[in-house]
Amino acid sequence: MTDRSVAALGADRADRADGADGADGADRADRADVLTRAVRPGDAAYERSRRALAVSGVVPDDRPALVVAARDAADVASAVRHAFRAGRPVTVRSGGHGTAFTALAQGALALDVSALDDVRVDRAARTARVGPGATSLALAQSLDGSGLAFPVGHKASVGLGGFLLAGGNGWNQGAWGSACESVRDAEVVLADGRRTVLDDASDPEAFAVLRGAGPAFPGVVTSFGLQLWPEPVVRRRSVRMRAAGRDGLTAIGTWADALAAVVAPEVELTLVLAPAGGVVASVTAFGRDHAHADELLEPVSRALPATTSAVVSSATTMPGLLLDEPARPGAGCVAQQAWSRAGYAEVLPRLAPHLAGAPSAASSVLVSSASYRRSAPPSPDPLHRPLGTLTVAAYAVWSPGEDDDANLAWPTTTLAALAGGTTGHYVGEADLRRTPDRLARCWEAGGIERVQAVRARLDPAGVFHPPPGLA
Repeated sequence: MTDRSVAALGADRADRADGADGADGADRADRADVLTRAVRPGDAAYERSRRALAVSGVVPDDRPALVVAARDAADVASAVRHAFRAGRPVTVRSGGHGTAFTALAQGALALDVSALDDVRVDRAARTARVGPGATSLALAQSLDGSGLAFPVGHKASVGLGGFLLAGGNGWNQGAWGSACESVRDAEVVLADGRRTVLDDASDPEAFAVLRGAGPAFPGVVTSFGLQLWPEPVVRRRSVRMRAAGRDGLTAIGTWADALAAVVAPEVELTLVLAPAGGVVASVTAFGRDHAHADELLEPVSRALPATTSAVVSSATTMPGLLLDEPARPGAGCVAQQAWSRAGYAEVLPRLAPHLAGAPSAASSVLVSSASYRRSAPPSPDPLHRPLGTLTVAAYAVWSPGEDDDANLAWPTTTLAALAGGTTGHYVGEADLRRTPDRLARCWEAGGIERVQAVRARLDPAGVFHPPPGLA
């Protein structure tokens, strides 16, 4: 970075810090209407507001004392100051995509920041500033055709707040790294209501923990500054295969292991396993141009499995990848993820009995080798680090009221089949209510101590409600 770039970055940081402090001083008297607008038990809108704190149509019984829908950062600061003075814990909902229900806590002030959804792109600087409530689709559409891109989440509805705080296992992770590595700074409301900017210069350790702590971070992010990437040419090849029990899955896994060993980092290989027995290998290439994208996909067709029933090739875009995913509003849903250093051929057959016994045909397991491959990770490192070469995620999706208990338990029992073969978990897709012990395994050794130290320093009064596993 040139001296001029460093100076410009410093001036930009100072301007934003001054703006945050100035706004904080201007509204330090608090906005009275923030609490007036809050929804409380007994209000007509309470149950709807409470249920909106989670993406799932089946939610726990926790009843917040009030739900505050913030309209801007000043609203957030006022709400947090109220909670600080009242000794009331705070939970936060960003985009509402997470299935761990961390925005729900008995007696808490539940702060909904989904309306902070601005997306502002500076094409010349190749940067963007986004609110925590902005979705992956909104950012991808804002960048479409601009020559710029960002490793957004894999579904349209993924809110950027929770996604980036968890670390962000996004598209083209093999080449671009985890999404949190492309976060330049974050505007944050602290536990006493002060507004500040966290980055590598202002507080390196807090900024590192912000990028990976997920719901354990002691603050409310009101905007993220992002570094953007060159917009790729996206090509996809879907291979549909029939799978007959353990032997069929072993054969498919052997093919996937061979493919994963030769494809470039710009290729994302994901197998989608359905309870009915079918497997779809989704191979997505992010090329510099059309010829490069086609070249990246060439290894896919060299030796297809004997069980292949169809191969479909398509050209798409970053928003197109997200629009391919069907939405099921109102459905019950919960997820559980694990990292592994085993291969597809070892993992897939171990999942077979649980797939066959899934209580809902809409559920699935995703197994992907889109792992971290960059040779020069940033410094200081973010807290989030991929903890394996394979990610395995079980998603239960069902109609509420249809065997809720069995569906809620299915992701955990399914991944139990990998016992002894997992190397950690991703905090953005960990069912912490059912398995709170997994929180400590969401980070490298010493990670939970880093989180606790930053929480003790930034939130000594414990204003922000800790997720299960940290209390």
